[in-house]
Amino acid sequence: MPKQNHELAETIIDACDGEGIVASKGGIFDGGRKVYLQASLPDHAIANTTLKRWITAINSHDGSTSIGFGSTNTNIRCRNTFHAAYNDGAVTKYRHTHSASERIRQAMLQIKQTMAGDQLLMDNFSRMADIKLGEGVVNEVISRIIKRGFGLKMDEAISTRRKNQLVQLSDSIEHEIADQGVTLWGLFNGVTHYTNHKAAPADAQLEYVMDGAGAKLNGIAYEEVMAWIEQHSAKHYAI
Repeated sequence: MPKQNHELAETIIDACDGEGIVASKGGIFDGGRKVYLQASLPDHAIANTTLKRWITAINSHDGSTSIGFGSTNTNIRCRNTFHAAYNDGAVTKYRHTHSASERIRQAMLQIKQTMAGDQLLMDNFSRMADIKLGEGVVNEVISRIIKRGFGLKMDEAISTRRKNQLVQLSDSIEHEIADQGVTLWGLFNGVTHYTNHKAAPADAQLEYVMDGAGAKLNGIAYEEVMAWIEQHSAKHYAI
């Protein structure tokens, strides 16, 4: 393992110790070009399921890029994984050039900020679970996700391959609404079910939903569901 990854492991372990959490998982993906370390957070209950939660640090294997932090959660009822990356400026990325003490200090700050972001994520998941779905809500939110996530307009001609993908997405949404409840939480889990169990390559599921096209689609779904919530104040909608 390159020196930078030893530094990553040591820094994250020390920083996690400082925040009272334990870095206990890790691995590689992207053909070995990226490594990740994870520290567990307490499980969190949403509706009729439990989420396993981790703070995740991702780094290039050769140390050529700075480390990005995010929160990763898995719905243990259906094994759907959702990863929220915090690389948009809200958290300044850790860089290898800092001294050991400065690396730990920055990593502790990033972990603290990521934990706050994860708590906001849990709060928003609860908001999703509170909002009952009507047909108009489903159609509006799905149309937004399809437009951004698949680059399509609802009324344009589509290829057979794309049509099959949309059928699979629709099936996943129906499945998760039946399992998770007729709510925006069920709708959101339908998208993560699609990315995890239907769109993800069999040998690279975690990579796909943490750092690939699946992560992008999941992020779009989360943004669009939350955008809809922010635009509406009532919690219950008639079909």
